[in-house]
Amino acid sequence: MSTAPSSMRGFASSIRSGNERVIHLLRRNLRLRAAAIIFLVGGLAGLCAALVSIPIVMSTERALMQRQSEALIDAVEDAVSTACFVDDRELAKQALAGLVKNPYLRGAEIRVDGRVIAAAGEARTAASVLSRAVHSPFSKSQVVCEIRVEPNETYTRERVYTSALRIAGLLAAQTAAVVLAALLAVGYFVTQPIRSISMSLHRIEAGAGGQIPMPRGHDADELGMLVRDTNHLISGFSGLIASERALRAQRERDEQRMRLIFENAETGLFTLADDGRLQSWNPACVSVLGGPLVGAAAPTLAQLLPSLAPALNALQQRCIERQRSVSEDFALREHDGQERWIQIVLTPASGGELQGLANDITDRKRAEEAAQELATTDSLTGAMNRLGLNRRLANMVAEHARDSARGFSLAMIDLDWFKQVNDTWGHEAGDHVLRVVAQRLERAVRRTDTVARLGGDEFVLLLDGVSEARAALTILEKVRDAVLAPIPLEGGAQARVGASIGVAVVSGAVHSPDELMRRADAAMYAGKKDGRNNTRVFSDTA
Repeated sequence: MSTAPSSMRGFASSIRSGNERVIHLLRRNLRLRAAAIIFLVGGLAGLCAALVSIPIVMSTERALMQRQSEALIDAVEDAVSTACFVDDRELAKQALAGLVKNPYLRGAEIRVDGRVIAAAGEARTAASVLSRAVHSPFSKSQVVCEIRVEPNETYTRERVYTSALRIAGLLAAQTAAVVLAALLAVGYFVTQPIRSISMSLHRIEAGAGGQIPMPRGHDADELGMLVRDTNHLISGFSGLIASERALRAQRERDEQRMRLIFENAETGLFTLADDGRLQSWNPACVSVLGGPLVGAAAPTLAQLLPSLAPALNALQQRCIERQRSVSEDFALREHDGQERWIQIVLTPASGGELQGLANDITDRKRAEEAAQELATTDSLTGAMNRLGLNRRLANMVAEHARDSARGFSLAMIDLDWFKQVNDTWGHEAGDHVLRVVAQRLERAVRRTDTVARLGGDEFVLLLDGVSEARAALTILEKVRDAVLAPIPLEGGAQARVGASIGVAVVSGAVHSPDELMRRADAAMYAGKKDGRNNTRVFSDTA
């Protein structure tokens, strides 16, 4: 019992496997696929033609059978007329016997007054019977009997089916011929050229610029157009590939060059991710910012420089909001107490990233400070010059305007008897005296105070935080005593100069720098009028 189901399953599996192989073959072979389609269409057309031809042939055969029956009746009508007239039944039977020998007739009978007097062939039915009245041989108006014949429908159908089979066979042969012709035509004009084109395509190397040879006889048809278009595409793609290779090589060279620049640049280069952490950085960045170290987790700038965290966060936020480059200089205090300056430039990039530059600008800052100092320092004495004094005085006035409790005093000093020094010992001795006086002034005041030389023998002192006249006079008395001390000259000589000092004390109302200078100058000349080497405080009533 178990053998039969197993055999059936094996048979079904074989059928499925065979169907899959046929389908696979049809999918891979254009010629077979075209032949199968033509065969299927031709077979269906032949079957339809055969089915349509059956009723046509049947009608034709029936008409032929009708004509044949009529002709046979015509042939025996005279004999039957004589047999009926003389009532010779034997003659009638002989006539019918010759009649039914024809395959188109199944049976025949002769009737007289409704009675069958003679019959031949198989039993007759009422269906499809042909009958004719037979007249007397001597009078056409006298009916002597009736002859009836039954067509042979079986014979007719056999002839119809034979004709239909013959037509079907011819159509099958025609279909086979068409399929064979189609196979040859498709193979020669389609699949073989396509195979040749495909093999030529496989032999072409990418970027080599090869061309597909034109199949013979297909210059002007669709395959020729396909080959020309394909060759045009190959040429275009070959050019694109060559261009892409050149661009790739150029990009690799540019990347290598940029990598060398990135790695060896003295400027720190870095990239910040959208969360503010460093994504990439070069060795110079480590040198300028002090990190990050190799293998360490990527920090933010604020984590790398915690003392500058608020300013760095503000710089990043400003760059993101403005969507343009921003920069700022920062001062760093090293572990040894030295001050170092760095400049950080941030530029927005795609994806929320920021690109950054970090430069150590300590040398530039020092150079700027040196240039600033040189621009504001008197070259002879080393004290502050007029430009430096104006800047310092303007700052102190602005600070006093913001905080009236923070006053100061401005003292104008003019050296007495300095002209005699120049006249007696010369200008070199005069320059020496000016340098010594400047040094004594520096020592007589605090480090927070300012000593400036306006030119010639005029000096100015800015006493920061001294907002009372008495305190100012106490300091200036020390200054005047320091200036009065003898100044040794070359050759053992000594020079002596005095100091006429005018003071303007800033403690309440805010005055402009020019007004303060005018007041101090007025107080100084008032002291000179009183005999020189005096100290006077400016008074509105003076």
